[in-house]
Amino acid sequence: MNTVPVADHLRHALNLKPQEVALRKELDEWLPEVIIDCHAHCNLEAHVKNVSDYAYKHMMSSFTYLSLEDSARLKDLFYPFRKVRSLRFPKTFRGIDHRAANEYLLNESPEDDRIAVFGLPEDFDYTVGIMRHPRASALKMYWSYVDPPAKKIYDFFTPEILEEAQALDLPIILHLPRMIVHTCDDLMAVLSDFPHLRVVLAHLGLSKLLVPGLEEAYRRAARSPNVWLDTALNPSPEVVSLALECFGRDRIMFGSDEPLNLLRSVAYKHPEKGERIVTDYQYHWVDPVEYAEYGHLAKDAVHAQWQCTLAIKKAVEGYPLEEQEGLKALIFQKTAEHVFRF
Repeated sequence: MNTVPVADHLRHALNLKPQEVALRKELDEWLPEVIIDCHAHCNLEAHVKNVSDYAYKHMMSSFTYLSLEDSARLKDLFYPFRKVRSLRFPKTFRGIDHRAANEYLLNESPEDDRIAVFGLPEDFDYTVGIMRHPRASALKMYWSYVDPPAKKIYDFFTPEILEEAQALDLPIILHLPRMIVHTCDDLMAVLSDFPHLRVVLAHLGLSKLLVPGLEEAYRRAARSPNVWLDTALNPSPEVVSLALECFGRDRIMFGSDEPLNLLRSVAYKHPEKGERIVTDYQYHWVDPVEYAEYGHLAKDAVHAQWQCTLAIKKAVEGYPLEEQEGLKALIFQKTAEHVFRF
């Protein structure tokens, strides 16, 4: 098993920089009183049975676990004066004991929170059974859980499982196998096959920059009234603004991607590899050659939490002043209440 020094990563991340303290004050004065975070990972260290080579080389393994107690501490750190409710689901790579992690969240999460149960594509009966749990508010499945990692949505969200989700009116949280501009045809085929399936696209469809074809892909997906997006780990006010323009104000929801919101990173465009990120801390998954060349870009980076919340703030401030409070309420609370039945 690859060893991930989660405790060291947490110590580094929890040591706030002066500019982060200033941002916390600025955002605390702007954020609404009640916040729903609809993209939060949570499971115990005991649930981590294996970290594959693939997962180890991916940013997802920065924090292979985060307990409910740890999560409460993060909320005190980021939102000391706000009431925050979460839609929680376990970490997504195959080495997690997802059955145990699902039970942990279903049995131990605060009553105010909601659970997106993690489905197993190789076990239809288990997945359908856990989807029927009275605390299940959504279904999460993941493209790199399967081996080799999925290239098509049906490779991990099987049609049989999607049929059950549609019948139960249970929304799915869909992390596309690739950026929406490259997977839009695949997405549209699923939406055509399951016209009543409620789909929440994680990470605003995965584009952290305005890229060619993004507006077209957004507008195509927005034709379905059953598609929403969460903002998890997206630091671009331009992308947030475009999503609001294409999908409408009541189809965008705040997500933190906790605990990956602890990463301090910046996005950049690599001349050969395309859109990439570099972090202020040389995590085990960071390419040392790229870090040597591009690490300076992240020297003054702040937590993704602040970057992504600022992106929403800047997008909201592009609307008339009299509309901003209502828009904030939709993004940070009311839309998630409707979609996930908080």
